[in-house]
Amino acid sequence: MLTEKFDAYGEVLPDAARESLRTTSAVLGHIGQFAFWLLVVVIISARIICYPATPAFDVGSAMALKQTAAR
Repeated sequence: MLTEKFDAYGEVLPDAARESLRTTSAVLGHIGQFAFWLLVVVIISARIICYPATPAFDVGSAMALKQTAAR
């Protein structure tokens, strides 16, 4: 069963234009997916490199703080 395809303005799309539109759309879709995943990898890599998992400061005990305050 053949159905006609229409563009945004109601014009009938010819078969050749529809095929090139499909091909262009698929290529742009792949480029967009690649750009998205590349951005995800860059952000996660920057997070791992710039912000280590260990805390940047050493937490002391409450007794050491109490002794420091008493001096």
